[in-house]
Amino acid sequence: MALAIAVALGACSSSSSTAGSRPSAVAIPTTTTVPPVARMTHRAAVSPIYSQGLARFGDGWVFSGTRWLAHTDGALHQTAINSHAIPPTWLAKGYDHIGDIDIVGDVLYAPYEEPNYSLGHQATATYDARTLRFESAVVLQQHQNSFVTVDPKTMIAYSMDQFGGGALLRYDVAHAWKRLAPLKLSRFVDKVQGADIADGAAWLSTDDAHKELYRVDLETGHVDALVSQGFLKGEGEGIDATSLSSGLLHALVVPPTLAPVYLQDFRTAE
Repeated sequence: MALAIAVALGACSSSSSTAGSRPSAVAIPTTTTVPPVARMTHRAAVSPIYSQGLARFGDGWVFSGTRWLAHTDGALHQTAINSHAIPPTWLAKGYDHIGDIDIVGDVLYAPYEEPNYSLGHQATATYDARTLRFESAVVLQQHQNSFVTVDPKTMIAYSMDQFGGGALLRYDVAHAWKRLAPLKLSRFVDKVQGADIADGAAWLSTDDAHKELYRVDLETGHVDALVSQGFLKGEGEGIDATSLSSGLLHALVVPPTLAPVYLQDFRTAE
């Protein structure tokens, strides 16, 4: 946000000026960058099984739980569910947890996680976003996998190696998930549980001490803190970035009571 600042120069005039003359005030245009902020506009209670992630799809949503995926309409009424979303073959490999999801076109991307983080591999699966039917999965060399988000313009997928870190992992989805150079962040961001790509930025949801939402510039890696979700003794979870009347950001937070889960909308101002 550009701000014009008038700077008064106190320098004296040239030697030809008469004694006692006042110094002139000159308006010099300068700019300063004000970090983006966000404010909550709406809160809705949703089913406690919608506790991991979400993605906008058509006029409604797809939510992820630990092992399930569910469609809702725009009023958050459930219309379909895949209650065994992780196929038995992948469960047998130890992948027992779905994190924050994303949808590009008709493809739903879901991060799978197995609990032995020291093994250094996790998996990401794809589903038909309309039917929630499993299509395929790929094993990736990273220690944790709380979220995946895909930039629809570049088809680059983003994740993190650990729950917190100073970089976002990047993969070229169109070329068999080829590993790309990570995006270095301007600061460490802890306990990232969800992310989505929109408007040239990655929008992060965290379970840090403040349950903070963040904006990451995709070109520079600059990180701005936006707003706390509240429920500081609860858990911050997934996030979606879709421009709706309620705002751009839609994030999940689990209160200490575990139920209901809250979907909170935020309007950003830059």
